[in-house]
Amino acid sequence: MSRGNKIQSAAHFIRTRTVLILGIGFLLLTGAPSAGAAYPEKEITIIVPWAAGGGTDLIARFMADLMEKDLGKPVVVVNKPGGGGLVGFKQIAAAQPDGYTLGITTNSQILQKYSASSYQDWREMAPIALHNYDPSGFTVKTEAPWKNITEALDWAKANPAKMRVANSGPGAIWHVAAALLGSKTGVQFTHVPYAGANPASVAVAGGHVEATSVSPAEVGTLVRGGKLRILAIASEKREPLFPDVPTFKESGIDFAFGVWRCLVGPKNTPKEIISKLEVSAKKAVNDPKFKDFMTKNGFGQAYLGPAESVALMAQDEKDFEKIVPGLGLKKN
Repeated sequence: MSRGNKIQSAAHFIRTRTVLILGIGFLLLTGAPSAGAAYPEKEITIIVPWAAGGGTDLIARFMADLMEKDLGKPVVVVNKPGGGGLVGFKQIAAAQPDGYTLGITTNSQILQKYSASSYQDWREMAPIALHNYDPSGFTVKTEAPWKNITEALDWAKANPAKMRVANSGPGAIWHVAAALLGSKTGVQFTHVPYAGANPASVAVAGGHVEATSVSPAEVGTLVRGGKLRILAIASEKREPLFPDVPTFKESGIDFAFGVWRCLVGPKNTPKEIISKLEVSAKKAVNDPKFKDFMTKNGFGQAYLGPAESVALMAQDEKDFEKIVPGLGLKKN
């Protein structure tokens, strides 16, 4: 082949390849589906970092059912308890950022930075929808000798470390709630960790510990069944489901503290997928069935989108940095 023919052949090859590249690029820009266009195409898993039966688990399962109907694919809740939520937090953060492994986080995750020996940075997750807020409570066995929170704390103050308070795990939100209450009232509790709010509540009913600091909603079934009695609630006003239970502030104790719960994905999950999940989660939260479920079970109703959730987490981190180290919690 002559030099001229070789050049012509090479030029033709270059032109052909350029047209193919431009064509593919055009398809990618205009004709090909985006990362979230076909999503979801398979089952979605939501990791709950605590045992089944607690507030986080119950709310996640109800929301998952509603999202499944909206998204058209199975949405399955899987419990991964351990380390006050740390086991589950780490699995959520380490998952592929493709929208098929999500999770529920709470402010326990942020607290662990200051109250536990290990923690998972919340910045390694992509918030989707904050969907709940609940206050702490102080709950004892029905047969306990204390008629009110003042009597219980007076006894605990006179008997240092003898009042055992069950929580949802070391360094987790209800552990810190009890520690903060002790700090404000001069009471020394013995903190007993469990794999979640449900086993913590059962431990009180069984007489294994004297009290628990989990939310009123999480002890609701045992309270209605006559097994437990709530002495006080750490909110600004009384809870509608328990109108006869006073707040700590009504008893002269300046204590208000609680937990929020947020649906998240791993960091770097495509924005289109986060957006689609937020739309679905918001539909679920606004569904009359969800509102009815939350009301009947005493769970607080709240909603924040991705950007608002990030802002709240950043603020909580600043706040916890100021208050938690001073509680004297042992690194677990």
